[in-house]
Amino acid sequence: VTKDSGAAIKAARDAYNELTDAQKKLVTNYDKLTAAEARWSELNPIPAGQPAQLPQNSNAGETLPFTDVNANSWYYSGVKFAYEKGLMNGTSKNGFSPNATTTRGMIVTILARVEGVNTSGALWYAAGQKWAMDNGISDGTNMPGVITREQLATILFRYVVYKGLDLVTLEDNLSRFSDRNEISSYAVSAMNWAVGQGLVKGSGGKLNPKGNATRAQVAAILHRFCELGK
Repeated sequence: VTKDSGAAIKAARDAYNELTDAQKKLVTNYDKLTAAEARWSELNPIPAGQPAQLPQNSNAGETLPFTDVNANSWYYSGVKFAYEKGLMNGTSKNGFSPNATTTRGMIVTILARVEGVNTSGALWYAAGQKWAMDNGISDGTNMPGVITREQLATILFRYVVYKGLDLVTLEDNLSRFSDRNEISSYAVSAMNWAVGQGLVKGSGGKLNPKGNATRAQVAAILHRFCELGK
């Protein structure tokens, strides 16, 4: 890997991302790709503070191009917001994959974009990872790992603290959920805040704090979160 290997590494990453979940399981040299991305990132550090390079969406304001996002879906407005704001892209030309999982790296990258950080690079989450670590929003570990609902709430909570936004006096918003004791100790305050702000909503009297946050859920939460600042 050299400083000029970016195009080849990006092509390999794009090819991998085009695979189906079943096909991805058959890939035997994925560790080589991630190692190459990491090495290229070391050779090409991304300066913080550069303007974000968000995708230009030709369909902004019109019907979404995703065939798997119905206008009657509960998450439609969230997906529309996240897509048009350049916070989330589709997983393919016409697919959003609302039920697919979301990674820790995706979340910090999205927030870094909001802050005007240039998130382009061969290792797609490197800039977001560095920004999040520098500002106490994430410890930067396991960026490719699937994010849970309590982890998402914690990252958003730390982001609010970082921005110096007013935190409403925290009341007990968790007692009505039967699985409140399953929340990790580090995430209790964040989940309490997220529930109080209407960002995280339970189902059947449970919060499912360790459940994976789907792309649809993330889009909806980001929409609600961004509306808080208005």
